[in-house]
Amino acid sequence: MTPTPELDWSSLLACPSCGGGLRRGDEAWSCTPCDRRYPVVAGRPVFREGADDVPIMPEGHTSNQISPEIRRWIRERGGVALNIGAGGTVEKLPNCVEFEYTIFRHTDVVGDAHHLPFASGTFDTVVTFNTFEHLHDPPRAAAEVHRVLRPGGRLVLQTAFLQPLHEPPHHYYNTTEFGLRRWFRDFEITDLRVSENFNPAYVLAWLSSALDWAARGELGAEAAETLGRTTLEDWRASWGDPSRREGPGWEILRRLSPEMQKAFAAGFQLEATKPAA
Repeated sequence: MTPTPELDWSSLLACPSCGGGLRRGDEAWSCTPCDRRYPVVAGRPVFREGADDVPIMPEGHTSNQISPEIRRWIRERGGVALNIGAGGTVEKLPNCVEFEYTIFRHTDVVGDAHHLPFASGTFDTVVTFNTFEHLHDPPRAAAEVHRVLRPGGRLVLQTAFLQPLHEPPHHYYNTTEFGLRRWFRDFEITDLRVSENFNPAYVLAWLSSALDWAARGELGAEAAETLGRTTLEDWRASWGDPSRREGPGWEILRRLSPEMQKAFAAGFQLEATKPAA
């Protein structure tokens, strides 16, 4: 086990624009080579656009918790860890830098995952959960993770596959196993599996709960209850027999608003025009 180090922010942080070293002032960190200035907000250095308006979440807010197994693994692994998209953790691990786009209770550094404000080869471990579906350029963010890990450093990531739209408008991608392998093709992937918190039961649970909420909100309780009385067998049979793609369940979901349908759609049709020269 590697001993937990004292965090030296002057050596951990680097300018996300040029990669240069930073010097700390009372109200900002400044880049020596390019002279860019990054303000300190609520005690945290902020390396993102809109630094003056960065949201600060209430102290009691918790979200996006790391499982006990992962917390234990980070402690036992030692070294310096980075949690990208940490959210509002309940427990602050002393060897883990919490990185976010918003200021949560234990956030250490605020910035953009596409341009991590850390020196190359800095971290022994990177973890990121429920974050990559909300990044507009996952390959770019994956390259940044690769850059800030030391040689032999370990990454643990969880991200969406069969999940309804959430946190719009910043939900960009649900990826297959094969898309995930492509994003992280510069890594040696040692394991890629379905974790317990993403097993197929969660697909049915989340989707059915969200559809009930949508039908109840737009069409009323009676419609939601009618939808709830349909069965998996009804839906399975209609997939194999197009003549059965009628009836109360199908009609209720067709009546959802176009915007609500986008949250649950099987796919999209796009039409576009090339701009005039």
